[in-house]
Amino acid sequence: MENTESKEEIYNRAKSQHALLDKRLQMLLKKPYLTAEEELEIRVLKKKKLFLKDTMDNAAKLHEVKEKE
Repeated sequence: MENTESKEEIYNRAKSQHALLDKRLQMLLKKPYLTAEEELEIRVLKKKKLFLKDTMDNAAKLHEVKEKE
């Protein structure tokens, strides 16, 4: 059984997850004081967001290449 996602599905899933992470990050950044755990969470959220942004960019590039063929 093959489990393959289209480039559009990958892009949309990454975009949705990116938005959720951004919402949490913005909520944390509005706080006047952060605990050590929250500061760590911010760093992790930023790295995950960057990974998802790269995933979206790669999916978009693959889609563009496929359209040109």
